[in-house]
Formats: sequence, C-alpha cells, structure tokens
Amino acid sequence: MRLRLTVAAGAITLLAAAPASASAAQKQTVRCVGTADGCGATVPIAGGARGKLVTVKLTDTNLKLESVTAVSAVKNGYDLSQETYRAGGSEFRFTLTAAKANPKRARIVLVFSNPGAPPASAPTGALRGGWKWFDARFSVGAGQTVTITGGGDGTSVCTREETTETFVTRGNDESRRLVYYSKGDGGCAMQLSYSEFRVQIRNPAGQLTGSGRLFYGQQYVAGDYVVSCDYGPWVGARCSSDDSPAGGPGAQIKR
Repeated sequence: MRLRLTVAAGAITLLAAAPASASAAQKQTVRCVGTADGCGATVPIAGGARGKLVTVKLTDTNLKLESVTAVSAVKNGYDLSQETYRAGGSEFRFTLTAAKANPKRARIVLVFSNPGAPPASAPTGALRGGWKWFDARFSVGAGQTVTITGGGDGTSVCTREETTETFVTRGNDESRRLVYYSKGDGGCAMQLSYSEFRVQIRNPAGQLTGSGRLFYGQQYVAGDYVVSCDYGPWVGARCSSDDSPAGGPGAQIKR
C-alpha cells in the first residue's frame, strides 16, 4: 500500500492511497497480424503469469488456433486453459499461466489459420510479410529429448520470432510446427526471408545422439518458401523435405 503525504491547516496527515488495480495487470489484449487466411500473435511470458486473461483480436471470424510455440522460454514454461472464441469468432480468449523462471525475452507465438483456405496459402507468399511455418516430423523413438533452436548466424535480417523449444518424444511420427515472422516492409520487401533451425537429439542419459540444421525460407527474391535439409551436415539422424500431411511444406527426421 502506498502512503500519500498531505498538509492542511498546519497539520500533516498520512492518507492511504488506493492500490493499483490487480485485475488490470491480469488482462491483456493483443492483435493477430496477417490476413483472412492466417495470422499470428505474440504474447510475452517473461517473469511468469498466473491466471492472466488474454484476448487475441483475430483478422477474420473463420480462423482457428493452429499452433502455439515458445520462444526463449524454459521447458514447460507456459500453459493455456479455458480457451474460447468470442464476439462471433473475431476474438480468441484464454487463461495464461507462465513460469517465473522465463527469461526477459520469453514469449509464445499463436498461429491461426482458416480451415477452408488452401493448405499452403498461409505459409507461402513471396513478397508479403507475415507468419510463415512448416511441420517437422520426428521418428527418433520415444523418450528422446529434442531441442530446436531457430535463428542464429544462418538467418536473414528480415525474420524474427523464430521457434525455440525443447520437448521429449512420446513415439514416432511426432509433429512439431516451426514458425517465424517474415518482415515485408521497407528494405525487406526486396530481400530474401529465411531462417535456420538447429536440431539436437539426446537420449534419456543426456548424450547427444543426433544433430543437424534445417533451412526454411526463400532461395531467391519473390520465390516461394521452401524447406531444405541441406543447410548443414546431419549426424546420427537422417532428414528429408516433403509435404506435410496437414498441407504445405514439411520435413521428416529419422534415425
């Protein structure tokens, strides 16, 4: 509680100031950036959150949540609950819980897509900025710890918000959606947009058993977004690029 000092008729009085509204700090509204076919929204989770009510303003009433990925967050650093669509489908609301250990730049990226749109309409689009994604499928056995690190030296200046996450596999053919935001304004309107995603696989004992790098982006100006496994050597694992079962580009990582 804060105290306010007042002086009246020569007397000094200490008055208790009203505390800041706790409910205001527990609510946040963010805007989903994109088109009627797909959009993405970023929500900070640095320092943690408990029961925070988040509302996402969508770009169309037909969009559905496609994926949620963490950037620079600790393992199991967030949880979404009580998810619902409101205002005729123009808003998506959920309750957010996040770990206090999440570092300063930690955030989650929510990607929405239109189920009725062509599968590749959201992740492609040569000179148009927006959220881009592809599906990576892992068939490396159960109980393996997979770390995916987006960004780094092999990334253009025209991308941001690359996926970084760690998970433990539950079996084979386990799919992960990797995303980044492609800048389409200024000088980036005529520059390549691409990112590398470094992959490490460790067994239950913590030993590194596989590693490699994925490329996702444009290979020439105004080109489509493609996935390539040839961005660096693969050791202890095999990688091939193909179409995702959900539509659009994809990659498969196997032993």
